[in-house]
Amino acid sequence: MSSPVLITGGGTGLGQGIAAALRARGHRVTLLGRRADPLRAAAEALGCRAVVGDVTSDPEAILDEVGPVDHIVHNAGLYLHGPLPAWTAALWRELHEVTVLGPALLSAAWAARQIGPGSLTFVSSTLAARPAPGTGPYAAAKAGQLGLMQALAVELAPRQLRSNAVLPGVVPTPMTEAPRGGDDPQARLAALTALHPLGRLGQPSDVGEAVAYLIGAPWVTGAALPVDGGLLAG
Repeated sequence: MSSPVLITGGGTGLGQGIAAALRARGHRVTLLGRRADPLRAAAEALGCRAVVGDVTSDPEAILDEVGPVDHIVHNAGLYLHGPLPAWTAALWRELHEVTVLGPALLSAAWAARQIGPGSLTFVSSTLAARPAPGTGPYAAAKAGQLGLMQALAVELAPRQLRSNAVLPGVVPTPMTEAPRGGDDPQARLAALTALHPLGRLGQPSDVGEAVAYLIGAPWVTGAALPVDGGLLAG
């Protein structure tokens, strides 16, 4: 039976792949995002509802507008590549607010309202488990998100509310494809592809299928599922 699902950061990239996988299974999906035009275009193309909002703002107001949902997919993200000399308090705060604080407050507000079984799914990253040079603030924020996910899994389990995460490898999206000074795009693509033993980069649909599985798996909670073409195993 279909269930109502909220996907944060749903207007582009992974959010669209997740929404497509859930819509294919009959779920009623609401996309939440800050940029109205791409959000509404994605919602129309996928047969979803669009709500313009920011995960770092008032979670109660967001849920009031969205209405009851059985599942939340915490997909809203921000990638900032920051080698050690570039670390600033502002960079750390921004990543923490989007990656940990916003999902924490939205999860707490949702749990206070939810009646019956439901789930939270966090879109984390393999960098939470295996950081790379220049990814310190982002990797730390994603690792913190995994700690939040597991804490929620334990605390909410008596109410049959589950909490899991997917750890994608490299999936080309507007966020991950942002240009970096001095990069040779072709060499970078080849190097990133070589990290994955299955021999290709991921697609939003790969992540979408994994999220759909976790939403539909009633005895899975506290799990961090790599969706990475073998990157962590390799």
